[in-house]
Amino acid sequence: MFLHLGSPPKGPPPPFEAWSVRQLKVLDRAIALAWGRSMALPLGRALLASGTEVQITAMLQDALTALLNSGTLPGFSTSLYGPPIRGQEMEDYSGVRLEKRPDLTISRLSARPVMNHNAMFYECKILGRGRTIDHYIAQGVARFEKGQYAWAMRHAGMIGYLVTDSNQDARSALVERWMHPTSPASCVPLAEVQEDGSAPLTIAISTHARNFVLRNGELPGPIALRHLWLGEKLAVVPPKKESV
Repeated sequence: MFLHLGSPPKGPPPPFEAWSVRQLKVLDRAIALAWGRSMALPLGRALLASGTEVQITAMLQDALTALLNSGTLPGFSTSLYGPPIRGQEMEDYSGVRLEKRPDLTISRLSARPVMNHNAMFYECKILGRGRTIDHYIAQGVARFEKGQYAWAMRHAGMIGYLVTDSNQDARSALVERWMHPTSPASCVPLAEVQEDGSAPLTIAISTHARNFVLRNGELPGPIALRHLWLGEKLAVVPPKKESV
């Protein structure tokens, strides 16, 4: 809220503490399970093949909400997480741009301080049907690197929807663009892209420098992006017990 005209509001006290790896992995598994259940239905497969990015994300949001309410995935319940929000309006790191809309936001009810910026943010992109890895980077990864989204957090997520005509090895395509000898894509990671294979699907993790300064004068530090690539062949996976 603006207390007086002519200057942006003083920001919260970020950067916030990182969520635990266990908590992040619970969300990985929740997304994989919700997606797998969607792909088990003809409507879900049809939306992946020909739906818009917004339609596919709305489907994922609905499936995540149903999973959250069911309590069937240990560690992912209404006592621990808030409902996934699609397209929530947020300000960027400067406080000047007030209508930034990350595709999905999931809050942890015990996260402190209690602020809408202390959450897990995801940007979702179609890969295929003319949408390339370059679009995924420029319209997705860059929004985190530049402080449009998740500027108060040390981590966030990218979700790629692999439509039927896309390259299923998205990780290789992403790494190759960043390692191109003459024209590498923007947002080159600080280090080699890592993999986490403990979830029902392999998660790639890229870490990116952030060069802006927060409104409280603090540096945000680098951000680790968890890349989840979801296609039609992702199977429904059984819940795995996880403590939080």
